[in-house]
Amino acid sequence: MKGTIRGRSSRAASSMLGAASLISAALASGCGGSPPHAAPAKSPAQPALEARDGRGERRGTVEQRAQGEQREQREAQRAWCVYLEELYERATEQAKGWPKFEQCTRMTTMASPRMLRATSECSLAALRRFEGDPFTAAYAEEVSRCGSDAMTATTLPRSDLAPFMAVLCGRIAGCGDLDYDTCRQSLEEGLGPQLERAIGAMNSRGRQEVRACFGKLACGGDLGPQISACLEPIMDDLLWLPG
Repeated sequence: MKGTIRGRSSRAASSMLGAASLISAALASGCGGSPPHAAPAKSPAQPALEARDGRGERRGTVEQRAQGEQREQREAQRAWCVYLEELYERATEQAKGWPKFEQCTRMTTMASPRMLRATSECSLAALRRFEGDPFTAAYAEEVSRCGSDAMTATTLPRSDLAPFMAVLCGRIAGCGDLDYDTCRQSLEEGLGPQLERAIGAMNSRGRQEVRACFGKLACGGDLGPQISACLEPIMDDLLWLPG
């Protein structure tokens, strides 16, 4: 046996999500980002149209959307498991099969389906191209772009960041640390790109947890580390690895 999938594949996963740690570091240090770009035009609000058809249909629409998201999440997780299975087969010199494949497919993470699928497909393609032992620095370099590219592709539009900024700056303004408008301008200019990248990689469950955490920041504390502390547990749970 060349090695276990947990011990050795974790290096590849850490490499793929290196961008996540960079985001956390930027948040903790208060690093600035690029100037805010213009928010795209908002599409017409759908809830008002649904309301005309009655509460029952509106509830049904929400349930259908939730079911669709759950299906996409399962399919994306399965794609990740297919990658891990091939990695296991390469690591253990098994001809076929991974004992934890079914367990893997039942797991859920905080990654958005789009981000998870893009990471999985890129990693699998990199593994199939790579010859020899994949648990090397050379392979890590080969797949290091997968997670980063997936996060770039799922970057949150500036307009979609607004609800998170509203909660965050509402909390800060409520503490009396900074007025709301100054907070919005400062954070959007400084940390907006990093927040868009991090939150864009999350699914709806991860985003809900981040918003809840933003609303509970301690008054008078250093803002950067607190924002980072809200994001890090979610970012650490984007990819599942077997224990």
